[in-house]
Amino acid sequence: MIDALNNKHITLTSQQLMARLDKVVADIIRFNDAKKAYILGRLLAEKLEKKKSEVARSPEIYDFYKKIIVKLYFIALPLLDNSDIIDIFKNYFTWQFRLPDYDILAKLEAKLLTIIVIEERDEFKNSLRQTLLGNKEIITSKAEIKTIRDWLKNYNANTGAGTTDSLRKNQYLANLSNNKLLSGHDIKKLQTLINVYEMCKLSSFTPQGFEERVPIVIDGKLYIFNHGVLEQVKPSKQVERIMRATESSPSVNPIGEHLYTLQQLAEQYPQGSLERRAIEEEIAKNKKTVKYL
Repeated sequence: MIDALNNKHITLTSQQLMARLDKVVADIIRFNDAKKAYILGRLLAEKLEKKKSEVARSPEIYDFYKKIIVKLYFIALPLLDNSDIIDIFKNYFTWQFRLPDYDILAKLEAKLLTIIVIEERDEFKNSLRQTLLGNKEIITSKAEIKTIRDWLKNYNANTGAGTTDSLRKNQYLANLSNNKLLSGHDIKKLQTLINVYEMCKLSSFTPQGFEERVPIVIDGKLYIFNHGVLEQVKPSKQVERIMRATESSPSVNPIGEHLYTLQQLAEQYPQGSLERRAIEEEIAKNKKTVKYL
């Protein structure tokens, strides 16, 4: 498919090409292949721009390619530039609901992990949040409130514009089932919207908003520090091998941004709490590694 599109004489209006492309994209979506989606999406966007005059005569063909590109960009989201993701959040957020089993939270978290500097990560989150607050896409066509922007206004009016605790958020979502104008699919879409919105409100300097999953050993047991929660890993021979390898290997990034972030996280837990103790042990291990480097 890439070779066919790279052909200078390719005609985007070819029904044969469009049928073949439809099948290729369906497979990319099915296998959630972000790399192929990124390459093909970029190439199609470039071709569509170059052959704009050719496609302009057939609006339905232009729409076909535009839909294909947006679908590919959703699959490739962790690999996209920040500006491309902001454009998706501004104009095409609801298009994700056309993709089967699409998990935008996982995709967005994968993207955030590529932004190493935490301050820049928070700036990007804030840009996405502000973009959603201005999004005029219709997300529920039959309800009194229809657009993303108006639903978020309603959500903020009921729960507050600051960081919302889980209880208030869950209560708001539960109350949606009382709205007779909302279908089950509508409610799922709104749940996704609000979960993404809340994710973008959380600073990565907070335990709940910290995207990295940090493995920590406490009293010989392996835990994963995951969004402010210590999750014990079920013991197994494989886990034991990982623990031995971890203990004998220096940290990849024991100083700088990683260590500073851990210190910031530790300060947000009470003295003596299990979470703070775990993070402080990880900090001490990092510092000890640095000492002997």
